[in-house]
Amino acid sequence: TYQSQGCAPDERMDHLSKATRRAGLLGVLLLIWSALCGCAAVLPAQPVTAVTFVMNTVVEYRLYAPEAQAQEAIQAVEQMLRDLENRMSLYLDSSEIQQLNNAAGSGEWVPLSEDTFTLLERAKQFCLESGGAFDPTIAPLTELWSITSDHPHLPSQQELDALLPLVDVQGLELDPEHRAARLTQPGMAVDLGGAAKGYACSRAWEILQEHKIRSGDLSIGGNLLVVGRRPDGNQFKFGLRDPRGTANDYIATVALEDTTMATSGDYERFFEQDGVRYHHILDPKTGRPAEGGLMSVSVVTDDGALADLLSTALFVQGREAALEQINSIPGCGLILIDTDQNVYISQSLAQSVSPAGSSETYRFEVVK
Repeated sequence: TYQSQGCAPDERMDHLSKATRRAGLLGVLLLIWSALCGCAAVLPAQPVTAVTFVMNTVVEYRLYAPEAQAQEAIQAVEQMLRDLENRMSLYLDSSEIQQLNNAAGSGEWVPLSEDTFTLLERAKQFCLESGGAFDPTIAPLTELWSITSDHPHLPSQQELDALLPLVDVQGLELDPEHRAARLTQPGMAVDLGGAAKGYACSRAWEILQEHKIRSGDLSIGGNLLVVGRRPDGNQFKFGLRDPRGTANDYIATVALEDTTMATSGDYERFFEQDGVRYHHILDPKTGRPAEGGLMSVSVVTDDGALADLLSTALFVQGREAALEQINSIPGCGLILIDTDQNVYISQSLAQSVSPAGSSETYRFEVVK
């Protein structure tokens, strides 16, 4: 037949080979397309949700994945969070942090797990970089005020003066070779509460990736972890809370994907006495709640621990210092809300933040 078309045997084989290659290539492309379509189709329209209480805060899960896959991921993250709490809590006698605090001034080196040592080392380094605006050795003051307890205490200046010398990050000594730490003065104590939740977000990201979760979000108190986009292809949107409203009042939405966001605000935990609000974010230099003209600081970055550390430090440093850095911190977007109800947004988040809700009394500005 081929000879009747003027083709020699070798030419016929060449035609067949090319046809086979074209068919094979088409088949591969169809398989790839089918796989891509199949992957997109497995994301359910409704998420698997869960709410738990761990690390002294509410943890909320919203994962777009098949039920069994999502539940496995949630259980794995939950176990990780409980492990971190058991190692890092200031309020558990058996925790590594409490063992370190109990040994303060004894000269004893306290062995630590990899997670605890890593975060303690990073917290000390960040303290030095931030000029002491975040200090992990602030625990004696935290416990004196007890703002997060049912019975907060308004200390006298004499009480503060007695404890301020114990807030000294240089007295936190670290031994990387043996993964151990010690506190040089009796009465010193460390508190990782200002960084542990952000660190947990980064660890949760790793676990969700291991469980092939490609869409969803996780809230650990004031810390958010966002994975991918919604199943419809849109970014996830979150409300930016009104610092002087209720828990359900917000002044803007923030669109996020594949990142974390930490917020430090004077509305999260506080008590009032004689008409004065005393919030839980203490200035390590004065021992009192920070008064830098800010009500809220939000930091967006893919490094959860950095988001947590930075939001606290900027809140303590105050409005002017935070504004000076709003566009200069690599990989970080900032949202500042001051006591005059101005909302300052870094350029990197200009397209992500949209006024909404009870925003009519706030003034929004993208800082150039």
